[in-house]
Amino acid sequence: MRKAAASPADSAADVLRSIPSVERILSTPAFVSLASEFGRERVKDAVARHLASLREGRVEWDEAAAIAAVQARTAPKLRPVINATGVIIHTNLGRSPIDPRLWETAASVVTGYSNLEFDLEAGERGKRDEHLTEVCQSLFGCEAAILTNNNAAAVLLLLSAIAAKKEVVVSRGELVEIGGGFRVPDVIQQGGAKLREVGTTNRTRARDYAEAITKRTAAILRVHRSNFDIVGFTATPSVAELVEVARAKKVPMLYDEGTGRVVDLAPYGFPAAPAIRELIGAGVDALTCSTDKLIGATQGGLILGSEEIVGRCRRHPLMRALRAGKESYAVIGETLRAFATAKHESAIPIYRMLATPIEELRRRANDLARGTTATVKDSTAVLGGGTTPTETIPSVALAVEGRATDLQRRFLGMTPPIVGRIVDEVFTLDLRTVLPEDLAAVRKALALKDEG
Repeated sequence: MRKAAASPADSAADVLRSIPSVERILSTPAFVSLASEFGRERVKDAVARHLASLREGRVEWDEAAAIAAVQARTAPKLRPVINATGVIIHTNLGRSPIDPRLWETAASVVTGYSNLEFDLEAGERGKRDEHLTEVCQSLFGCEAAILTNNNAAAVLLLLSAIAAKKEVVVSRGELVEIGGGFRVPDVIQQGGAKLREVGTTNRTRARDYAEAITKRTAAILRVHRSNFDIVGFTATPSVAELVEVARAKKVPMLYDEGTGRVVDLAPYGFPAAPAIRELIGAGVDALTCSTDKLIGATQGGLILGSEEIVGRCRRHPLMRALRAGKESYAVIGETLRAFATAKHESAIPIYRMLATPIEELRRRANDLARGTTATVKDSTAVLGGGTTPTETIPSVALAVEGRATDLQRRFLGMTPPIVGRIVDEVFTLDLRTVLPEDLAAVRKALALKDEG
């Protein structure tokens, strides 16, 4: 008699029966080894999760896949990548890279105990924000300085300390939204201040500010237009004009400068714009900026300005919630000292990138392209990070032969991943942002691509 074919339900039941128990799996040599490396409870939890997914999908047991699943749950998700996009301060790639030598100097403070909040002269508790005061006074001409964990936090703290339950006057053309959907109006209101919009999107004059100020006004706020610019029929009062209005109306002039412009960028091919020292010298009472953009350090937000305003921020209850840790103080402090000693082009990677001559980039590109199917082409790089949204500088790139989307996926899958960009349906690797120590990995990736 002919045996009836197994039904789908029977096949599914057979698959479920073939899946071993958690304890049986944990007793096998491979998982005993994993347990010794990651801990038995962590491996047990990962195995249980993996078996649950097998049962749900009616998938047969596969030891290699299970081991991979366990390892994936404990593997680091944050990985180094090679930036070949031509975007120097790339927010999605961690913004500014840190020089290993600078990091090593900072690490000598971070890896052990330090006087983060200890006054060595008095032999008693000290204040962490004082570690950056003198270098900021020297660089920026401010009376006082404090560090928060990012620029949005700095703006939030500043407005909470100065303008809670009062109005802050801002131009409609400066109510920007930055990456991740964060909006300046939201930050202002979360700081407890009330937004008083003046002017229009494209034209705001000094008299618009003056006419809007009342006894309810706490401050004038200027905001750097991150990631965009307004051109054409426009009008924007100068900082000097706004300072004049602020003095006449007896309110502080605040500036969310954002970018952290310490030095003039004109030598690198960008339009001239006032640096932080110039803004404070022009009469800005308090200024906030990021430390991981044009300062080129790790993430942080500086509040620079008068002792009276910065002191109010220092004493505000939010300061403890928004303060930075010892790692930030160490790295940012060393980076600021590089500016103070005029060593920023050698000690800060983003300035090394900006200062690299186009001839050197072309030499690197030709060297990498030799013996491969890649070709050298002219390119343009951008600063990124919402610093100079409409300007570019010349660069050199490698055009990689093949279907662009497939190449993009393939280079992202390499170790380390290489992030390029697609220009006119061609996958390219821009050499302006590839660190010198990463050139060998790019050369290897191009050779593997041609072999494959």
